[in-house]
Amino acid sequence: MRQYLDFLQAIVDNGVQTSDRTGTGTMTLPGYHYQVRLDQDEEGVIHGFPLLTTKKMSLKSVFEELIWKLRGDTNIRFLIEHKNHIWTEWPFKHWLEKTGQQKLIAHMWKDDQKTDYSDLWKKKKSEFESRILTDDDFCKKWGDLGRTYGHQFRRFGEVQFNDFDGETREASFLAFDDISGPWIEGKDQLMQAIDLINHNPDNRRIIINLWNPQDEGKSLLPPCPCFYQFFANQEGYLHLNLYQRSCDSFLGVPYNTAQDALFLCLMAQVTGRKPGIFNHFFGDAHIYLNHLDQVHEQLQRTPSNLPSIRLNPQVKNLLDFTWKDIELLNYAPQGHIKGAVSIGSATKGRAESVLPFFLKEILSNILYHILRLEKFISEKRLGISSPNNRLPMNDIDSLVCRFDRLICEYGYFNSNFKTLISRLFYRRFNLHQIILSSICNKN
Repeated sequence: MRQYLDFLQAIVDNGVQTSDRTGTGTMTLPGYHYQVRLDQDEEGVIHGFPLLTTKKMSLKSVFEELIWKLRGDTNIRFLIEHKNHIWTEWPFKHWLEKTGQQKLIAHMWKDDQKTDYSDLWKKKKSEFESRILTDDDFCKKWGDLGRTYGHQFRRFGEVQFNDFDGETREASFLAFDDISGPWIEGKDQLMQAIDLINHNPDNRRIIINLWNPQDEGKSLLPPCPCFYQFFANQEGYLHLNLYQRSCDSFLGVPYNTAQDALFLCLMAQVTGRKPGIFNHFFGDAHIYLNHLDQVHEQLQRTPSNLPSIRLNPQVKNLLDFTWKDIELLNYAPQGHIKGAVSIGSATKGRAESVLPFFLKEILSNILYHILRLEKFISEKRLGISSPNNRLPMNDIDSLVCRFDRLICEYGYFNSNFKTLISRLFYRRFNLHQIILSSICNKN
């Protein structure tokens, strides 16, 4: 999908290095937009579906997460039952932190640097998911994400109050002195939107808002795509504008675009319309610094024609859709490109997650300077000259050497670090060779 590659390139070219909640570091662009035009033919096939072809994606995972949200579910059991692990990291991290196991694993790693505890981490995660599936009490306590997507779609603004014993509980009514007040239920925004499309299609308030300031701190991760506006025109099309406040551009955005384009297609079918234009608006669009290599690889790939999808025409109720009702056609993607998800303070069994803060900062600076150098080479090839584009080769050399030295001093002998250092030097060497070749050719 060319629009997505242009989006990545815009962040690489114009993004600014910033710190972030996870401590990973990002290249950030404040605002972007692209548009996808869907075309449904007389046979019901929807052409131009925005599932990336420059890396392999799972439409099944996209659908399962979408239907999980639309049903109002906020517990990860449904996803794990369908072998979808996209949300496990957040409640898993929460469980480790609250039970003291995260600090234990970090200390074990620190005290015995020559042992790779990744297997222990994987076993812990597997144990967590197994208990979510088999232990109802454990699932209820540790598997729920709080007031995130499903809650906001189906129960926006639901009343919460504190009982006299200090325990917080959910309520659909208020009671004072044993006198029940009026019912104060959450707003079912999804069903309201469907009703408006069917009975008042010219309404400019067909909106689903997932961002509720009153629910701040009441979810493990608040919604990223958070504001939907549908447009139902007189020609029988349904369009959608989506605003996404926070955009993990390498890992998250491809799934966000595909998922909400699919949401548009499902909504169009159950309201008797055809899907039309999907506008995706981005707020904080960022690339995590530990994804720069993957982004560089993806930008080298050439996109092919987008696939098509066909929905089962017999399904008329949105929540009745199953994966069997969706057919993916003509999808020929290139290979997977993997990247680590950034979730915050959790120790994830990956070497970079237990780095002291100053080592993370050095690593971020190395990647940033390499990015500057690549931009310098690109501009030289285009004949662009800028006084601010001082060749940062010495900066990269000194930072990589410093990083290597500190790794040795602190005893982080994990093989992941050795590989990382080798990759940094190799990437720097290749860039240096390009520059030397360019100079020789000019002479």
